[in-house]
Amino acid sequence: MTHTPTTAWRPARGGPISTRVACGDESRIGEARRAADALARACGFDESARGTLAIVVTEAATNLARHARDGVIYLRDAGQTGEPGIEMLAVDSGPGMQDLERFFADGYSTGGTAGAGLGAMRRQADHLDVYSIPGQGTVVVAHVRGGGDVPPRLLSAGVICQPIDGETACGDGWCIRQDADHASVLLVDGLGHGPNAADAADTAIDVFRANEDRTPKEVVALMHEALRATRGAAVAIADVRRSASGATLTFCGVGNTVAAVVGPAGSRSLPSMNGTAGLTIRALQPFTQTLGASDVLIMHTDGISTRWRLDAYPRVLEHDAAVIPALLNRDSSRGRDDVTVLAFRVREPAA
Repeated sequence: MTHTPTTAWRPARGGPISTRVACGDESRIGEARRAADALARACGFDESARGTLAIVVTEAATNLARHARDGVIYLRDAGQTGEPGIEMLAVDSGPGMQDLERFFADGYSTGGTAGAGLGAMRRQADHLDVYSIPGQGTVVVAHVRGGGDVPPRLLSAGVICQPIDGETACGDGWCIRQDADHASVLLVDGLGHGPNAADAADTAIDVFRANEDRTPKEVVALMHEALRATRGAAVAIADVRRSASGATLTFCGVGNTVAAVVGPAGSRSLPSMNGTAGLTIRALQPFTQTLGASDVLIMHTDGISTRWRLDAYPRVLEHDAAVIPALLNRDSSRGRDDVTVLAFRVREPAA
């Protein structure tokens, strides 16, 4: 199947990006709640589900505004990774929490408030996970589904995608499609940033979506041709398949992206080839790895420093995959480019 570029004009957008609300003081609590409600309406939430999401986001934003340093709320449509509903990340740089279960008890507070925050969030959300290190900070992950069946999916996923400050179009892009036994993940970084970079990201995403039956190497080659009409991009595709013997990952990339499989035994890099899709590619080489039940696949653009080490975060592999992008974005963002971080873990097969 040969990709046919889209002919319908639309503004270049890249992404999809997460909605970001900094919660440095209590005046931002209402802003976070309104942003969540706007996303809930766009996702077709009914009034009851919108109310549930409002409680979760309000409690999280209140905790950040009153007790945290550099607190930020991120909101995204979780359907973009195969799970209906909305994901909220509440991320801060401290002070962190000791004796975490005590913070879930209604009435407990460090700041003279009613202390219903985490307890209320756990009761209202369909899924809640908290990762906290005293002195370093906390990540809270909450999912509110808003009704509907959850389709079978191979990977649990976490994503943060953000444009550089001052831009609304994002030069980074990503896409995932999956079912119970097969998943394919795209990461793209258009050269530079702004609308022209976003146009390159959109073009790569169009090719990815139009060629689901091809191998990662074949799709990257098709992207190279389609991207000649743009400024070019770094691209990477990870294809994961489950079989009776386990999960196998096939990876093919070109340009300055980073991919690694991280597990209890350490980290295994997945190299991208030199070049830029749309400009010059000397060779394309796919790589294959096994993906164990305790392994996490991490992919990111060069908006994140390569100096991170996941073992700096004790027991993080035991937590929701979304915690990892939140931590790497918080601690390793270069601050001068678009940023995308993805983390994926193979789910247990359905009984």
